[in-house]
Amino acid sequence: MEAIYIGILLCSIAFFVAVIYISLVLKRVATVTRSLGTTLKEVERQFGYVTPELINTLKETNKILDEMGENIKATDSVFDSVHNVGKSINTLNSTYKNYQEKVSGDQFKKQIKQVVEGVKWGEAVTQVFSKWKKANHS
Repeated sequence: MEAIYIGILLCSIAFFVAVIYISLVLKRVATVTRSLGTTLKEVERQFGYVTPELINTLKETNKILDEMGENIKATDSVFDSVHNVGKSINTLNSTYKNYQEKVSGDQFKKQIKQVVEGVKWGEAVTQVFSKWKKANHS
């Protein structure tokens, strides 16, 4: 019978140790849960502050993107103009090349000579006119 009492005593001691261990674990779990609750309350409070600011930032970003889209549309005409100028220059170059291939060197010199003579006479007329203008307005 003593063996039964010793067995019951050992079971009681084991149960006591298990209860103490479980109570310590549960106390730690409660502490962690309390700390987690406090942290989550703080996070919720910070989100309450950050969320409106984030919404305002997104609205401002949307406005900026709309303005950039309008500015890009406005620059489309500039790029079209530059493209058209480039096409005009290419057309002028090809026309000049075709003209240069058709005209011999001597013909080109004769035509240039006529242009130079025209410029000289134009300059002479301009000088005569400016002297005449000064003489009549003095």
